[in-house]
Amino acid sequence: MRPALALSVIVLVATPSLCAAQVDARPRDSTRVLLLEHQFGPDAVEPVVVTLERKVVYWAEVTGADSLVVQPTKRGGRPAFLVPIASDPGPGFQRYEVYALQTGPHAITLTKRPPGITATLRLYRDVAETRRIVQKLDRGVAFGFAFAAGVHTGYRLDPTGGANPRGGRDVEGCTMVETGDRFGTCIGLGRQSFPDAGYSATWLFFEERARLVSHRTFGGRRADLGASLRFSHGLGVGPRTLTPGILGVGLYLTQRFAHDEHRRGWQVFFSWQHGWLGFAPETELLEVDRFTAGVAWVP
Repeated sequence: MRPALALSVIVLVATPSLCAAQVDARPRDSTRVLLLEHQFGPDAVEPVVVTLERKVVYWAEVTGADSLVVQPTKRGGRPAFLVPIASDPGPGFQRYEVYALQTGPHAITLTKRPPGITATLRLYRDVAETRRIVQKLDRGVAFGFAFAAGVHTGYRLDPTGGANPRGGRDVEGCTMVETGDRFGTCIGLGRQSFPDAGYSATWLFFEERARLVSHRTFGGRRADLGASLRFSHGLGVGPRTLTPGILGVGLYLTQRFAHDEHRRGWQVFFSWQHGWLGFAPETELLEVDRFTAGVAWVP
């Protein structure tokens, strides 16, 4: 009898724990945030308007209707892309993944609703899926554009630059190619003025960038500190049509405006670069410092 008694005690002790485990094992959907819950009355025909964002994954649950339409309120806008999801509760319950093709207010309408039936709409933001998609995009190759302006310290390309040349202005633009969220390349054209020499120089440059550290700033947006290595080639500079070169190294600070530390979207940056002049007839004042600020966009 003792083994049977021991077995009974074990069962009595284990049963509450198993029940508790079953209760705790209920599916928890903590990654979805409820944005809207709206009831359409039996005679309601007016849509409900909600602002949706592009590149965000939404879930819609509909009770009491067989179809859903999500249309931008702006004339000519493209309807959101809907993906029906198989649901278990039965007829009258539909579930969709919703992908807005543009950011802005959208009118949500329930169709194919039986007369006299009250329908309910619940709209969720899928935080985990949105983050996964964005992280996947961030790991890929992205193309963008950057424009900057600033100043440089005085240096000489040839003896016509003056005994103690003043600094001048810089302006440049480039096409950006980013691989992942750490490395990038900038290929573009720059223009520098030389007030004492009386001419300007056009440079074709190739710059490699590498992110060193990142820090979350206001609103969870990301700021990056990185290093750069640039080679610039002069295109027929001055009356002697010189083709000098400059090798530069520097640092840049980038503030991104995208949420959740993402690298895409608009950003502003500040940079400093120290360069050494080569392939030029001048033999002194061959070093230059550049200070620029600009804006970049990675779609």
